[in-house]
Amino acid sequence: MAAIVRRGLASLALIGALLLICVGSGPAMDRAEPRIGHYVSEDTGIGFVLDRSSELAKLKFDSSEEIFALRWQLAAGGDRLLVRDDDVDLLRLSGLGGITLFTQGNLRGIPVAFDRPAAPLVSMPPSIEVVRDIAGQIMSRLRAEVGRDVVFEADWGRAAMDGGARAILFDAIRNAGTALYNVASTTVGRAGIERNLQRVRFMQARAAGVSVSGNMLIVSYSVEQGLAGRPSSFAIMRALAPFMH
Repeated sequence: MAAIVRRGLASLALIGALLLICVGSGPAMDRAEPRIGHYVSEDTGIGFVLDRSSELAKLKFDSSEEIFALRWQLAAGGDRLLVRDDDVDLLRLSGLGGITLFTQGNLRGIPVAFDRPAAPLVSMPPSIEVVRDIAGQIMSRLRAEVGRDVVFEADWGRAAMDGGARAILFDAIRNAGTALYNVASTTVGRAGIERNLQRVRFMQARAAGVSVSGNMLIVSYSVEQGLAGRPSSFAIMRALAPFMH
């Protein structure tokens, strides 16, 4: 009987030890990937930083300075999508943790894997001189591309007094430049800009947006919306579609 009791106590001790091990390792087993991380596709070499530290998800490709503000959208099977502001799906996150990246070259998607932790994606307010300088650089390059001036207009004095406005305006100007470069890189687009576009006006508003009015491209930016408060280069390109015909 004593031997049976000893064996029973030993079994209970072993079970208790195993439970302690499981409890101790539980957080490690359940621990998700960092909310901010660098991801890479082994097949294509494409890398990017994904920042999910706040309600607004942000993404920056290694090959670009542009930071995309992405919105969440539910998908089939409990998956979630991260969608650009031009309504294009950029990432799909499965319930099991897998991430698929969609690109223009691979609309079916390519798997990506966590590579390493990364720093948060933020836009620091530049000086008004830097903001105006980037606008001047873009105008000079467009002049060389299309053969005449496309003038960038903004309330520079108002932006000079507001660091948050300068950060969003700087991004809006740079995104507009990227979109215009891409349009001007085609023969039809270059001719369309030369014929129809004279000014790009950046206006502070309640919400980000982009539109075309006559010979003017209007880019609205919002300080209140943070990084979501400026249109992406892709949204601006979509608004420039009339110039591609």
